[in-house]
Amino acid sequence: MHAVIVLGGELPGPALLRSCAEECDLTIAADRGLAAFARAGLMPDLLVGDMDSVDASLLDRFGGVEQRRLNCIKDDTDGVDAMDIAIARGAQRITLLGALGGRLDHALANLMLLVRAQNRGVSAQILDESVRIIRVDGSAVLHGAKGDTVSLLPLGQAEGVSLEGFFYPLSDHTLNSDHPLGVSNVVTHEEARVSVRTGDLLLFHHYGGTLGMNS
Repeated sequence: MHAVIVLGGELPGPALLRSCAEECDLTIAADRGLAAFARAGLMPDLLVGDMDSVDASLLDRFGGVEQRRLNCIKDDTDGVDAMDIAIARGAQRITLLGALGGRLDHALANLMLLVRAQNRGVSAQILDESVRIIRVDGSAVLHGAKGDTVSLLPLGQAEGVSLEGFFYPLSDHTLNSDHPLGVSNVVTHEEARVSVRTGDLLLFHHYGGTLGMNS
């Protein structure tokens, strides 16, 4: 089961949301993410949040949508609750839209959701019109990405990092969060591989054409 969650950062364009919605089984708007569904002319399956950043007129317009109202005084973000609900309903793949832009601390918190999903056995990605972000689970293969820019950043320390098919290759290297060595590499082959032995390694794929990635 594939779920799409729209968060309240820089909202995805209508075309991207429609494309993702067509490929998924469950669509969730997290608070302000409801505005993206309104712009795309779509109805989410579920609205989650404390509703502190969504316009009241939109709440009236989408009054028929199933809602999970959260207390404004809480320990988790709307994104955490939306992800946990998706997983509880059987999602094995999750695409996060609207996860970037806006407040930097919110964007960083949303990057942490990739680790949260992986720790629960679920594949997750952050996607917008120009970048796809995943946590590398052992290995990831990029197909048809020659010429694209890729950055690899660890959350803490990532050991045993190897890169094949890149301008700057690595072999069994340790990446640390105090040295952004992995920023702005370039794919030089039709197939490129990233592998990591231990640690949380985030892969940022800035794609220029058709996006293809198998992990």
